[in-house]
Amino acid sequence: MGLELSFLGRVHSLCCIAALALGGVNLARPKGTEVHRRVGQAYLLAILAVGITGLGIYSQNRFFFPHWLAVITMVLAALAYLFAHFGWPAQVWLRGPFTCTVLTYYLLVGGGVNEAFLRINALRQLSGAFPSPLIGMTHLLLLTLTGLALAWLNISATGGVCKWGRRNRRAADCRRPAGTGARGASIKAPIA
Repeated sequence: MGLELSFLGRVHSLCCIAALALGGVNLARPKGTEVHRRVGQAYLLAILAVGITGLGIYSQNRFFFPHWLAVITMVLAALAYLFAHFGWPAQVWLRGPFTCTVLTYYLLVGGGVNEAFLRINALRQLSGAFPSPLIGMTHLLLLTLTGLALAWLNISATGGVCKWGRRNRRAADCRRPAGTGARGASIKAPIA
């Protein structure tokens, strides 16, 4: 294994491990709870730390593709926070955080795949030259799983029919809490 890491590389690796754990927990747990919010905030800090530390790693003494991915990851993390915290814009506030968070997680795992193929001798020998078809197939599988996760989260988050289906035709219907009417009043029958 080639694990010659600088101090910043070690900090970056620890931040990646923390972000992987926190992101996995948040993707698996029920959405909208207090635990989801707290873990999401910790994930946001971890993923921002991953991006910031990643910007400081210069193995080739130049700013190149991985650095741009770090910038994109930080922008997506910031957008996820803005969508979740401010509920803005109204058309995407529910889907926005899920989409941005899953994409940051995809970039995080994709970077881990690249690092594994670069640093683990057995994988490096198995893959041959860089880039290789094996790495491409691994990323294709990862991209497919990410697409499925995005579809599942976006459909399940909105009850499966918001905006596109027959039950809810307006974006405002997607924002309403379950069991409430058009202006937020309870739709339960009054007790006589």
